[in-house]
Amino acid sequence: MTKRRTQHPHEFSGTADTRRLEWARKTVAQLTIDERISFLHQYSPGVERLGIGPFVTGTEALHGVAWRGPATSFPQPVGMAATWDPDLLSRAGQVVAAEVRQMKQADPNISLTVWAPVVNTLRHPRWGRTEEAYTEDPLLNAELATGYATGLRGEGEHWTTVPTLKHFLAYSNETDRSATSSQLDPQLLEEYELPGFLTPLRRGAAGSVMLSYNLVNGRPAHLSELVNTRLRSAVAEPDLLFVVTDAGAPSNLWRSEKVLPNAPAAYAAMLRAGVDSFTDHDSDPGETIAAVTQALQDGLITTADIDHAVVRQLVARARTGEFDSLMGQPPRESTPAIDRPLACAVAREVATRSIVLLTHGSRGRAALPIAPQSAVAVIGNRAHEVLHDWYSGDLIAPVSLVDELSTRQQVPVKATKAIEAIHLSVSSESYRRGQSATGTASEYVFVGDDGSLRLSRPQADGPQVSAQPVLLEMIDFGENVIALRGENGRYLRPDDYGQLALEAEAIGGWVSQELFRREQFSDGHWFLIHRASGRYVGVEHHSGALTLRGTGADSGVPFRAQSMQTPEKAFADAARGADVVIAVVGNNPYVHGRETEDRPHTHLSEPDKALVRRLRELPEDVATVLLIISSYPYDLEGADDGIDAVIWSSHLGQSEGEALADVLTGAQDFSGRLAQTWPIDSALPDLLDYNIVRTRSTYLYGQPHRFAFGHGLSLDAAHWERADLELGPHAVNVHVDIAAPRQRCTRGPLRDVVQVYADLPTSAFGRRPLHTPDTRLVGFATATIMPGQDHASVDLVIPFDRLEVFAPDTAAWELPDGPFRVRIARSSAQETTVFERVFVLPTDLTRRPQTASAAPAFIDTSRAEDLSGLARAAASPAHGEELRPEAGSGTCDFILPAGTRVSELRTRRLADPCAITSPAAEVVDAITGEPLRVPLTVSAEDPYDVGRVRIRLSGPIALLGIEAAAN
Repeated sequence: MTKRRTQHPHEFSGTADTRRLEWARKTVAQLTIDERISFLHQYSPGVERLGIGPFVTGTEALHGVAWRGPATSFPQPVGMAATWDPDLLSRAGQVVAAEVRQMKQADPNISLTVWAPVVNTLRHPRWGRTEEAYTEDPLLNAELATGYATGLRGEGEHWTTVPTLKHFLAYSNETDRSATSSQLDPQLLEEYELPGFLTPLRRGAAGSVMLSYNLVNGRPAHLSELVNTRLRSAVAEPDLLFVVTDAGAPSNLWRSEKVLPNAPAAYAAMLRAGVDSFTDHDSDPGETIAAVTQALQDGLITTADIDHAVVRQLVARARTGEFDSLMGQPPRESTPAIDRPLACAVAREVATRSIVLLTHGSRGRAALPIAPQSAVAVIGNRAHEVLHDWYSGDLIAPVSLVDELSTRQQVPVKATKAIEAIHLSVSSESYRRGQSATGTASEYVFVGDDGSLRLSRPQADGPQVSAQPVLLEMIDFGENVIALRGENGRYLRPDDYGQLALEAEAIGGWVSQELFRREQFSDGHWFLIHRASGRYVGVEHHSGALTLRGTGADSGVPFRAQSMQTPEKAFADAARGADVVIAVVGNNPYVHGRETEDRPHTHLSEPDKALVRRLRELPEDVATVLLIISSYPYDLEGADDGIDAVIWSSHLGQSEGEALADVLTGAQDFSGRLAQTWPIDSALPDLLDYNIVRTRSTYLYGQPHRFAFGHGLSLDAAHWERADLELGPHAVNVHVDIAAPRQRCTRGPLRDVVQVYADLPTSAFGRRPLHTPDTRLVGFATATIMPGQDHASVDLVIPFDRLEVFAPDTAAWELPDGPFRVRIARSSAQETTVFERVFVLPTDLTRRPQTASAAPAFIDTSRAEDLSGLARAAASPAHGEELRPEAGSGTCDFILPAGTRVSELRTRRLADPCAITSPAAEVVDAITGEPLRVPLTVSAEDPYDVGRVRIRLSGPIALLGIEAAAN
């Protein structure tokens, strides 16, 4: 059956917002035009004469308040998602919102509009910002985002903070992110991209949206027609949504993207497209004010365009109670003091519940939980530190796994970082690239009392150097990227003048200064190149100080590393005599995958692979545990085989050590479930290919995997005693009874996640062939069995609209009218199905019209399907779409009612003086590729009442659409 999906009811649209809108519109009418324009930049000065104070557009609050000093730190969002619990994320959001409020009392410049959550789907595991998002599944994404946003928003008429959904639209690559165009067809837009934005907006959980850097189908996201047509229609009144740019994005429109000629044209286009606030040039509003003023003078915009933007900002601020006194309303209740023990308890619960047990007992024995009397060795650098990421605040009292586990075991824990420790030396002569240094004298590198690294130069003025060469830990991140850490625990980095010193407490920053690249030679020497600047490390001739030189190899000096401690020996020493060995591997959030940098691959780094190999080589009587702490999934390439237990967690924030120790020792059981497939790297598509249907990406379309979406084990596995599915009049009803095992090895609550999937084959849709997912999550719930209880029950209602598939030819949603399967399962993998039933929906829901509806007179390219060699492009910067050949020629299909008469292809010639192929657009046979004469009548494609029209474009030509009529 074809139907248009009805608008969901707005779950919060009351008199309070009506009052705010009326006040905001009256207030804007009192502003001068210059005052109105001043509101458009992210740093708004306010209008003192009307009692309106300054305003900053946003505060980062992704998994805690960022960049504002100490704040409760939760796991990275990809980790929080592994809880599969929107209510738990709501509690985390409440903690974060309360801290934002508390911070604003101390600093009025802190914004109550918070830039979180990120709702971009995790379609590709190499995306650098995987850590910031939740999941690859649209339903789970929408529900988790709504949960966190609901906590940030708070309850009642006053909003604690105003959540901002990031980043609209189709954004999941860092490579050339300001210039790439995400190709997105209508089905993926509706089924995959929009739910994460529309669901929180429709439920009143979010009041703002941030736009993304990229283009979508050739149009900058900051000019997307969907802002006004889809986002604003998701709220009760268009002016209740506050839309902001991403940082620096406004300038991209005429600089990197070059879709508009200058700043006035760009700002005008963004305002008309629905942008309300511009984040550019930090606190300097000069360019924004000048561009908007000029655009108004040139007639590119009207005052109404500006007025709408200002009203939307004022309404967002009014929702937090900022203007209650100006509106004659009683003030919002004062902000209570932070309940620090409660905040820490919530952070610890989220961290513990997000940890995923991937494998256990593969060698026929249980390595976990670790008994208190066991001799334990913990090996790996990640076990000794708790890392933050770019969107973290300062961690409050973090405890490492090594330190926490040491307090719980009766036998002292043996621990080592298993990092190579080296002395560095420099050839006493100057070398060019590739010149052998064999047989030449060398000088060791020492550390000065100011932390600087230098060769000994007693005759030079400068700091006193150490008596012995400096001992440096060489942290190898793979891909020839390293960091050097001194015995004082500080990392090597350059100062403002390029001189290198051991002074950084951690690797971090927008551009990490603590990272170096090694350029190695066959004779064992290597150049050291500062990764952020590309400058070679050299030596000041007089002082002997190590300093950054030029970007040419002739400015650097060759180093030789003398190993003073090897990872192999450190591992062997720590593992000797241990009952249990825990090897800890994973990533640093600032290296090989972060904002601005996509991952090069999904494999473990070579040093981590070596550590895992040593773990696998231990004697059979030693229990082995591999712990992976990372911002993203890995292709383990079989490295997990032969290891007793494999565990994954994201970077867990302040509670990392406690949470990991809880599950390792059985104080809590594992309950995390993967919210992202752990893929096989060789099967991954190109990072910039957004068509998950064609590339068979994500679990939805059968992506090959090692660990499936939804996978996760427990030590005390609950029994699903009774599972049932029932077809109701409006929904599928699900019931599961869950029982605790009779004997337990862990303490605390037992938690499980009931997952419900629908398998919707193409044959289930009788009107036309549709691209359907292999399987789709349609419902889920977390079940909890508290201590002292022995069972729990889960009841779920799966509304029929979760079974719908979007049909591009009618721009409508369709329910299946043939048999489909619903499964209760432990993951997306078919083999984990616990109970299933095949259903057919009632005919009154799926009955189709007697005759197919006629095609419209003009069919635009939004209804084109199965593009091959063609790309969707913007017909103009702000409006319209067309199809263009990507390289020479390509095809697309239109599905039309049988009997439709195609009279003409509407095209336009493109300017391309270098084209070697003449422009051509023709209808071709879908099987043979032979040209067909136009006009033509569409024939039915058995067994359907529709037919396929295939169009081939060649050369510099664009297809605008089809002229058609009923026969």
